[in-house]
Amino acid sequence: MYFEYRDPWTPHTHLTYNVTRIHESFRSEFQQIDVFEAKDFGTVLCLGGVTNVTDRDESAYHEMIAHVPLMAHANPRRVLIIGGGDGGVLREVLRHPEVERAVLVDIDAEVIRVSRAYFPHLAAAMDDPRAEVIVGDGLAYVANAAKQGERFDVILIDSTDPVDAAVELFTEAFYRDCATVAGEYGIVVPQSDSPVFYSGRTVEVQRNLARCFRFAQIYVGLMVAYPAGIWGYCLSSNGVDLNEAVQTIDEARFDALEPQLRFFNRGVYRWCAALPTFLQRKLDGQPGLPEPSLGDDPNTYDPATNTSADPIHAAGSDKTGDADDTEGS
Repeated sequence: MYFEYRDPWTPHTHLTYNVTRIHESFRSEFQQIDVFEAKDFGTVLCLGGVTNVTDRDESAYHEMIAHVPLMAHANPRRVLIIGGGDGGVLREVLRHPEVERAVLVDIDAEVIRVSRAYFPHLAAAMDDPRAEVIVGDGLAYVANAAKQGERFDVILIDSTDPVDAAVELFTEAFYRDCATVAGEYGIVVPQSDSPVFYSGRTVEVQRNLARCFRFAQIYVGLMVAYPAGIWGYCLSSNGVDLNEAVQTIDEARFDALEPQLRFFNRGVYRWCAALPTFLQRKLDGQPGLPEPSLGDDPNTYDPATNTSADPIHAAGSDKTGDADDTEGS
């Protein structure tokens, strides 16, 4: 027997995991945390009832949010990661020998703990001598860095979705602090949600960043366990234009990096900013076609129903089987 754990992509569509073992399920000070084994996906970490990391596809997300900006930057020596307590983005950042210091700030110590326990291949990066791991408020860290004149070459915002406590990490005010810390040639990249089911969020991220930076370019990658299987990011900078950066490939850096990776490569880098028509039209504010794709339709997202339920959801309404039939508790 197995449990079914449902990640609600929308109020109407779910990704259902066949769970063979539950490692931990509890509520931290900040969010619901569930770690389990699932058929086809391996170990899965869900935060607030939605997928954060799976063994199957974590590399696709972590490599895209990290390597696109680090390859676009000529010399990324100092990197700041807001969120990312699982360690995956940090792991990818530290693959770059140019990086001298990488600071990770995550508000929830429990995410770091469960990652060390169940995702050691990600969390091992936290023990790298170049890494500094801080349990604290990323919003406050960036605001304080801006006031003190601290600079980072690349800032990566590996947050949960823009609901509940994470909302402030998607605001123009936060992005302005990031712009100050990034300086003239620094790069800021937040994860920018699903451009299919939540295209309104993706567009809002880009527009907020465009008010703070000279360049704000959405790029995309595949993510099997995230809504619709395609995910958005936004490379923002006052001195680096992604559309120009991808035209120049540093062959030596790619030669050193590519053998270590499972998803990102030269071809992905060149084409990641080539957007599907429906998304480009949405970003440009153009009207939809007579027969629009799903991405052109009004957002599936309904703020009135977007509440975080405690998984395994709704007092057990979304799980089947009996606890005694699983391998763990």
